[in-house]
Amino acid sequence: MAKLDDLPHELLHKLLILSSNEQLVIVNRWTYTCLRRTTTRTCYKFVRQKGRWEKVQVVASALQYKFLSVDLLDQIDKNKDELDDGAKKLKKKRKLKMKELKIPSRLFQCEETQDMPVGGRKRRRLLKSCGNNSSGIGENQKRYEIVKKLLCMKISVKEGRGNAGLMLAAKAGNLEMVKLLLKKGADAVVGGENKALLMAVVYGHLPVVKRLVKAGAPVSSIALRYAVQKKHCPVIDWLMKNGAAPDMVTIKLLDKL
Repeated sequence: MAKLDDLPHELLHKLLILSSNEQLVIVNRWTYTCLRRTTTRTCYKFVRQKGRWEKVQVVASALQYKFLSVDLLDQIDKNKDELDDGAKKLKKKRKLKMKELKIPSRLFQCEETQDMPVGGRKRRRLLKSCGNNSSGIGENQKRYEIVKKLLCMKISVKEGRGNAGLMLAAKAGNLEMVKLLLKKGADAVVGGENKALLMAVVYGHLPVVKRLVKAGAPVSSIALRYAVQKKHCPVIDWLMKNGAAPDMVTIKLLDKL
């Protein structure tokens, strides 16, 4: 069931206008439709109109809203021919390319109270067990599935477009998201600043640290210093075994541990 603040402002504006209508039946029917019967098809029709029937624009419109889901993206893919025909009728020129779109940062955030997403066989078993009922999937897994679908639709995370997502995933210890982004071309060094690795070190996520280093992130004395400051002993041991040399500041900190 949709929440009131999940709805786009255009629908809320229309609801506000209708609330002054003397015909309360219309108001009640619209409210019921918005809050109780918000289907994937309804959301698709909305973003289709907002994107003026051009597929990339429709996807760009869908990215803005909280009702974004794998089902909605599947619906857009399924109706590709319909969108192409509609764009031709409107004589709309294509200005955007799919690889130019950017995945919203909110999709890389994680709920601390929920399990991290799973991949591989565990993911397939989870999706099979839930079937069409997405209520059995946690918010973290839902976000992972949406990002995975967007990447399959050729949205790019190369050349800095996935840097924010990689850093947020590393900060949260979201190993499956980190793996997915790296596999699709995200920069492990994050523009040369190594921020993703430093985030993983500061928050003590050793599996993420290992994966980033494997993908090319350099093991540095700064990373080691951060690990010592935060007293993440497993991270400290692993970094030192893999070539991180402590500077004088780090040595003094180590003496205090």
